[in-house]
Amino acid sequence: MLMRLILTSALALVLMAAPAGTSFASDFYKGFAEDLHSKQEVEEDRKESYKRIFIEMEAKELGIETEGKDPEKLAEEVAETKIKRSAKELNIDTEGKDIKELAKEVHHAEVKKKADELGINQKGKDPQLLAENVYEEMLKQKAEELGVKMVERDIRGLKKAVLETIVKQEAEELGIEVKGKDAQKLQEEIHDKKLFQTAEALDLKTDNKSNRELFDEIITEHAEEAKDKQLFPFEKRNGDFFWNHHVKQRP
Repeated sequence: MLMRLILTSALALVLMAAPAGTSFASDFYKGFAEDLHSKQEVEEDRKESYKRIFIEMEAKELGIETEGKDPEKLAEEVAETKIKRSAKELNIDTEGKDIKELAKEVHHAEVKKKADELGINQKGKDPQLLAENVYEEMLKQKAEELGVKMVERDIRGLKKAVLETIVKQEAEELGIEVKGKDAQKLQEEIHDKKLFQTAEALDLKTDNKSNRELFDEIITEHAEEAKDKQLFPFEKRNGDFFWNHHVKQRP
């Protein structure tokens, strides 16, 4: 609102001072639009740079050659390698199979394995329904572990409550005040706190640096060290199966 007021006032002053027949308004907006477009391009370039760094690091871990490869193609190669590796661990034959179909087969095998661990009856259930049953059971167990009440909550409401509780607990562990703050605000503060913890662990100077500048420095100049030390944003997270298997709503 304040920015809109400033822009409106500035435009009004330009128009008042402009001689008849001139087009200062269009020039003003043209310059503003060009500046905004330039900033958007810089932001997109930054995101692409981060994406490339992350995917190249993952590729190297998997023993994949990265030299001269397009980031998108490299990402595909990484995904295929991970799927085939998981298939091998689950004793699934990969010979001659389409990678998308193999990915579905791997996911279903992981779900069936988890269903067995949870004691869920699999008889007559298609892969989607079984995945939903597994996720719901894991969600309920997580809610019970966290002390989240399940009374009168549907799965979507329970998921929201669980995630909010996890965020709140993480904030408290980091010494962040949680009173009066919603989950989004707490996530932002958690991000900032972890960012500075990583900077301190890497002995980086933080004076006069914005959070964006600090994050950029960590990713572009110290990613390998941060990953080796399992620092944010490379830290290990417990319960990866739980978080990576959110299922779609059935029609």
